[in-house]
Amino acid sequence: MYSCRYILASALALTVLPVIAAGASVNTLPSWNGTDTICCMGNPETSTYGEAITTPAGATNITSFSFWLQGDTGFEFQSFVSAWDNTNYALTGSMLYLSPVTTLADGNMDEFTFSGLNIPVTPGTIYQFGVTIDNVFGADSGFYSEYLGGDILSNGNSTYYFDWSNDLGNSSLLYTNWNTAGAGGCADNGGACGQAAYLVNYSGSAIPEPGTMTLIGSALLGLGVLLRKRLAR
Repeated sequence: MYSCRYILASALALTVLPVIAAGASVNTLPSWNGTDTICCMGNPETSTYGEAITTPAGATNITSFSFWLQGDTGFEFQSFVSAWDNTNYALTGSMLYLSPVTTLADGNMDEFTFSGLNIPVTPGTIYQFGVTIDNVFGADSGFYSEYLGGDILSNGNSTYYFDWSNDLGNSSLLYTNWNTAGAGGCADNGGACGQAAYLVNYSGSAIPEPGTMTLIGSALLGLGVLLRKRLAR
């Protein structure tokens, strides 16, 4: 005759199985050839580019993101992350992340990765990943146009590419409709301005593997049957 405590111990043992982290990554332009660009960034060109990306299911934090930029040695910029209002085409709330001023070290198409981050996000919510010279606009007046890695011919509808012509500090990026006349916006234009190449990595809560869930369910079902038989005696 089986002892209930041994049955219970066996069922619990099945729950001590591997788990996987609910992480994910988003590549906004997987077909990018590494050379095409969206032009032009700098003073007096476009001061801010952005890519609006929907957080995948299970992701709770942004751990890193990358994009590609080419330009003159010494060109300065910052990168940022903010919640995005896809109805009013505007950043909402405060900046979730604003990088230190970063300087181009050469004239090549270089990958810039911002890692070691722990930015809380909500699955299914859109966030804007941007690169801007808004805080250093005046300092960039001596540089020629810089280029963001991406495809100007891509019509991905997640792309936002907009234009400021003065240096008001990053607060000017907030609560402003990025699709107004004169701002150079194309938020509701099917992404006709192109699609920037971004790679975003996320982390999430640890969740059991699907096989683990099946085994747990089977163990509990078997436990219930055996307990019923024992009580029926």
